[in-house]
Amino acid sequence: MSNVYTSRQLADILFSNYYSNKDLGQNFLIDDSVIESIGKLAELDSKDENRIILEIGLGPGALTQKLLQHGHKVIGIEIDNMICNHISNIFENELNLNQLNLIEGDALKVEWPLDITDVVANIPYQISSPLLEKISKICNDGNGIKNCVFMFQEEFAKRICADNNISNRGPLWITTSLDWQITLGKKISPSSFKPQPKVESRLVKLKRRDLLNSETVLNYLNSKNLKPPSKRLIRAISAASFNQRRKKLRNSLKRQPSKLKLKHGFDPNKWENILNKSFLSMGEGFFDSRPEQLTLDDWIEFSAQIMKFQKEL
Repeated sequence: MSNVYTSRQLADILFSNYYSNKDLGQNFLIDDSVIESIGKLAELDSKDENRIILEIGLGPGALTQKLLQHGHKVIGIEIDNMICNHISNIFENELNLNQLNLIEGDALKVEWPLDITDVVANIPYQISSPLLEKISKICNDGNGIKNCVFMFQEEFAKRICADNNISNRGPLWITTSLDWQITLGKKISPSSFKPQPKVESRLVKLKRRDLLNSETVLNYLNSKNLKPPSKRLIRAISAASFNQRRKKLRNSLKRQPSKLKLKHGFDPNKWENILNKSFLSMGEGFFDSRPEQLTLDDWIEFSAQIMKFQKEL
């Protein structure tokens, strides 16, 4: 790399010809210490030569520069044409050497390369949830993404890492936890960005896993004579429960969730019997629980019980 810039220098170069687009939720990193923290969380010092890192939203290019300095192949997706021009000027040599590939487009809409192993991004906060959904779908379709490091809004980070805080628990926590081991990183202040957001941010690392087929979960379910439920079943049951989160499970699930009939073949006429037997199998008082009181293991076992009795009745 011929020239090495600080985060603030890259931002100054960009802003000499550019104004951030509020509609795109652009807040650019200007703090080198945060770039270093992202590098550590993403384990950029790894000597794995097969890593191909996807960066979403390149901004001034500070994170891009960090990824390239560690010798990794980088693929960038950037929606803003003016930023693409800026990146093309700053990293002209790396683009010519094919160390950096730049895709102009919306990361939620364009097709991602199949060979990426990591995703690292300081993303617009409004696309956090749909982006996680897209990544999980890509992984479930067989893509080899192993690790992701994201800059999320602090409140969103709490919602996906809610194991120890029941007030933040919801469908997003369950869905994410089934596919990823979640690690909260450093909290980032608004002063680390230009323009400054009105909220605090948090680095989050996601490490790929298949929780339902892990040895721990399989052994536990086997001890209860249960088989792993599908992710779709867990999502359908938990989403229906959290839609009425202040109600106890016996009330929020009194009517069979519509998705169980449409996508899982449940008979509404048998739902009450299935539910009551599942409640009894989960132990005394379980039906009086509210959804946020259940752990991830509870949701897995409860869904497995429902699946078992759906097949038996």
